[in-house]
Amino acid sequence: MHQAPRPVTFAMNLNGRPWPDVIGVEMRKLRPMCRRERLLFRIHRRYQTVREIVTVAGLTFPFVRIADPDVVLDQVAAEEDRLEKLSGRRTDGDRLHLPYWAELWDSARGVAELLPDWRGIGAEHVSVLDLGCGMGMAGAVAAKLGFSVLFADLEPDALLFARLNSLAEPARVRTRRLDWRTDCLGERFDLILGADILYERKQWDFLEPFWRLHVKPGGLVILGEPGRQTGDLFQPWIRERGWTLDIRHELISTRPTPIRIFQLRESNPATPKTRTMIGGDFS
Repeated sequence: MHQAPRPVTFAMNLNGRPWPDVIGVEMRKLRPMCRRERLLFRIHRRYQTVREIVTVAGLTFPFVRIADPDVVLDQVAAEEDRLEKLSGRRTDGDRLHLPYWAELWDSARGVAELLPDWRGIGAEHVSVLDLGCGMGMAGAVAAKLGFSVLFADLEPDALLFARLNSLAEPARVRTRRLDWRTDCLGERFDLILGADILYERKQWDFLEPFWRLHVKPGGLVILGEPGRQTGDLFQPWIRERGWTLDIRHELISTRPTPIRIFQLRESNPATPKTRTMIGGDFS
């Protein structure tokens, strides 16, 4: 004989809410901690990390990074050697993914230092693409300032770090694996950030049309560059392609010389029809 289910009774807390409701609130507080532990578990299966307290753009926050980027490079080289022995073929340079993301580049700090300038127009309305985000320094600062941020990188492991370092702002952050040579996001951004992504000349031919397709009219591409010769060559190259270029120099605490900041705007933004011809109507 089946017994009727017993009615559930709720004890009330001092605020007049049932205890299960109180427990639910506490569980919601634990969710970011659970996400953090899951991300760290996935990261620590392959990498050793360091957690630092950093101060960037007037904000102080914890940041998790690769403990030793050279170890990651050695791991990639060892894996490439193993695959070459199995297949008898060496991966060409275009397909070999060197772990540039595993270095916390000074340029990311330089880019991040400029972001508070955009708070005056209403942070909740500013959309940001952190392109080639690496471990997410610039994008994490943007999210803490209240901007809506998409972290994009070719390497999935980089996106794990970007997610980890922006967990305090989950509602404002997305991640996307992206190859700027071939992929199209189908949306445009007020700000496109790039920290030290100009080092390889052959990537410029992919980056320039990608920026053109993804920056909003009147938007800005902000690039951090540490003073390489490629940065010198980039300046006349980008002006010839219809962009205005403003150069700033940003002092940061981790190096004695400033980071060069290239701020790009389209001189003649493409019309919606032109954008459709290039690769999609983003209006």
